[in-house]
Amino acid sequence: MDRLKQLVEGWIDAEPGRNARRLADAAGVSRTTVYSLLSRTQQSRRMVERATLEALAAGMGMHPNLLIEAARDDAGYWTEDVRAATSPRVRALQAALDDLTEAEAEEVAEVAEVVLRRVLARRAAAGQLPLGGVPDQRSGSGV
Repeated sequence: MDRLKQLVEGWIDAEPGRNARRLADAAGVSRTTVYSLLSRTQQSRRMVERATLEALAAGMGMHPNLLIEAARDDAGYWTEDVRAATSPRVRALQAALDDLTEAEAEEVAEVAEVVLRRVLARRAAAGQLPLGGVPDQRSGSGV
């Protein structure tokens, strides 16, 4: 599976009138670059330059880390642990988190813990989840 190619094709197919030429113009890259991505084969998947991926992401209105992650994955740079997050929504969140400062990421984690505790409590009340809660990152205990 070529995730980068799928992202580019998905952008093109999302609206009438979009094509490789329009993407190249919007991204400020050569048409050859876009056409090369669209015609990649399993054997020709080498890592695309970061600047090219960032330009394409800007032209597509996507977070650059989505394309960078897809290109790394296609080139075989990810470990199995990272591949576990296959949901596009989770991958988008991971990409956005990569751009946060440590303090900002901590703030997001605190909010996420509150929401997750609420969801787990609701499930536990419905008998869908054993009580155990969300591990408190500061103490290591369940909350």
